[in-house]
Amino acid sequence: MPRRSAFPGLLLAAAIAACAPRVEDQAAAPMAVDTAAVQAAATGFWPRWIAAATTGDTAAMGALLADSVRIDSKGLPPVLGRAGWMTVFETMLKGMKVESEAITPEQTTAVSNELAYQTGDFVETTTTAGKTQTEYGRYAAAIRKDPDGQWRLSYVMSFADSTLPVKK
Repeated sequence: MPRRSAFPGLLLAAAIAACAPRVEDQAAAPMAVDTAAVQAAATGFWPRWIAAATTGDTAAMGALLADSVRIDSKGLPPVLGRAGWMTVFETMLKGMKVESEAITPEQTTAVSNELAYQTGDFVETTTTAGKTQTEYGRYAAAIRKDPDGQWRLSYVMSFADSTLPVKK
């Protein structure tokens, strides 16, 4: 084969290589989502919430909320931000005792390594002004991992399916 015929092939290969994006210009592949770890973190959030709620520790509850949290709860106006939560719920919890609370996740979706969406049920028994009642309901939540590594509630929508007075 004469040398002249190989040269155009090499020239074509060099031109194609020159047009290809550089390796550092190519976008990095998205990080794989560790679904099991995200689901465990989201589900593990609730025992900390329940412990704080049943002891009336509003500071601990507030620490479990993202700064920009939004809470939509049937019967209340939307609550925006941790400071808004402290204003509304700290006052409300002073006159109420959470006797027991159970939060049961039904479905947890790992959106990313820092975000989970979750739906589930709750049962909460409270006493206010000497009257005890149990509320059964459902929730939808977004739980996220903040830059400090802590998982916090970013959004929750809850609504009672029924409220029953406790018979003594």
